[in-house]
Amino acid sequence: MKTNFKNILITAAILQVPLLANINSDIKQIAEHSKSGFIKNTYSSNMYEPIWIKDGSLSALGKELLSQIKKDKTISYDLPFYKLYKKVQRDANNKKFNAKLEFNMMKLYKAYMDYLIKGGINWKAFDNDLANLSKKYDYKVAWEHKRPPYSSKKILSDAILSGSFGDAFSRVEPHRFKYKQLKKYLIKFIDIRNSGNGKGIKVAGTLNVGSSSNAIPAIRKRLKLVGDLNGCSTPMDSTVYDNCMAKAVKRYKLRHGLKPTSVIDRATRNELRHPISYYITKMRLNLDRIKWSNRNEAQVRIELNVPAFRLYLYDGKDLVTTMRVITGKPDHPTAIFSDVMTTVVVNPYWRIPESIVKKEMIKHLLKNPHYYESRGKFLYDGWGPNAKKINPATVNWAKYKDNKKHIPYHFMQNPGYKNALGKIKFLFPNKYSVYIHDTPGKSLFFRNVRAFSHGCMRIQKPRELLEALALFNSNLHVNEIMKQLGTDKNKQIALRRRIPVDITYFTSYVDNYGYLHFRKDIYGYDRLQLKNYYKGYKISGKKESKDNEHSSKKPKKNKNNAVKNETETRVKKAKKSVKKTAHKVKEETYTEPAKPAKPQKDYEVIEIGY
Repeated sequence: MKTNFKNILITAAILQVPLLANINSDIKQIAEHSKSGFIKNTYSSNMYEPIWIKDGSLSALGKELLSQIKKDKTISYDLPFYKLYKKVQRDANNKKFNAKLEFNMMKLYKAYMDYLIKGGINWKAFDNDLANLSKKYDYKVAWEHKRPPYSSKKILSDAILSGSFGDAFSRVEPHRFKYKQLKKYLIKFIDIRNSGNGKGIKVAGTLNVGSSSNAIPAIRKRLKLVGDLNGCSTPMDSTVYDNCMAKAVKRYKLRHGLKPTSVIDRATRNELRHPISYYITKMRLNLDRIKWSNRNEAQVRIELNVPAFRLYLYDGKDLVTTMRVITGKPDHPTAIFSDVMTTVVVNPYWRIPESIVKKEMIKHLLKNPHYYESRGKFLYDGWGPNAKKINPATVNWAKYKDNKKHIPYHFMQNPGYKNALGKIKFLFPNKYSVYIHDTPGKSLFFRNVRAFSHGCMRIQKPRELLEALALFNSNLHVNEIMKQLGTDKNKQIALRRRIPVDITYFTSYVDNYGYLHFRKDIYGYDRLQLKNYYKGYKISGKKESKDNEHSSKKPKKNKNNAVKNETETRVKKAKKSVKKTAHKVKEETYTEPAKPAKPQKDYEVIEIGY
């Protein structure tokens, strides 16, 4: 019996030799004619040996790859390599272990690793769009992105040598900006969509506590699914809007950047009408942004999220302080980049950019050359300490209006309570000439959408930031600086411990308490990046099948391209909201506005712990 079994194994091995030889021959022929440098170089380096198939079956690496994709719950049919994955899976189950399967496995590996490492944003196309915006606005529009520090080719080479991928699939993922927490929410929302509860909700009219509406059960269910409705005893099918549900509505609105009241108003209705697939796409997009963000996380650092209008100072995982921020207008977007804070300036001068002089000041100078002197803004022949003051009435301002001719003079505002930069400026020298600073105009901090500046970032609590920086810089003597703030004497203090600063653009993120947030796409960057997402692949808004392995049926195309239209609508409304408020505020006037009679609470701090 043992001899017969041995003979069977020998015979099977002999029969297998021609098959392996044919695969090797096919691999060499196909690889040499492949247009993919990755495929050509990988097989050439591997002596044209199969990588994913071995001894008439999947190799150890092949089994690892398919197992990894199977358990990755973020994979769904709205990703471009899903169809290839299903084909490879079917062929492997049907034991079609040939050169075609080998090459499809290689294509699948490359697509999946690119998904993990790079994501689907076409940065080249996006950079071109930003260049066009720069021409349109006559202002430098920028988003610096950093290439992820991993290579799918290097990872595969190491795996071939060791015989296993090890922890490569998890190692390539970012560990900053709460990437893992956002990924968990993505999986949760995919599950909601798969369960058939992903449709948008249409609500007619404004609803207050005590109102009745047939839409209430659907709203209550949505609030429950996304985690805002907890501990309520009211039946889910009740059509009455009660107090327990009102608390959930406040939380929901807070997480979406809306004024956290209990009223289901137009802005709330707009959010509710979005299908779950809309938010899935936003989360995917922001996860991919994290992949191309600065991955170096310093112990002490500042992170500023432009769409959230928030600054955060961290010491490790601990949040030291956070505050509201006013960022650049839609036509003066704040640059997205990373740098290092080096200097604190007490009682700063404001060197007014020439672009502001041309766009906003000349019209007043033509009527009254001394218009800005009463506001502490004077004209000089240079920036230096020896610059001479110029009488603005001696300048022919008309010749600089509506043209690109350089103005050989400079406006500068002296330190004081009227100064546009307030009393403190925080410098991190960069090519965009933007910085963080105080402001005498405090009322705008009570707006939900706070895009009003020329690109710099105004902060709500500059003294609190100064005190926080002093915890890590022994040469920042807060008491002495506070005394100096009572004067108009300018002083620069170099930080002994320089603080890294990340200016980010996340329209979906997880806060320090683990809550998922969404924000308006104030600069239209979501729309621009989705336009070429996965190099033109259109994300579908249809419902997925229930299991994570999905259905083998081909999903229907979304002819209306719902996600893109939803995003464009949000962009238009965000810009409209900003413009509606901005026309009331003259950028060249920085007198302290009257305080509101009833200041809005700071995002219902007690309600959500934000």
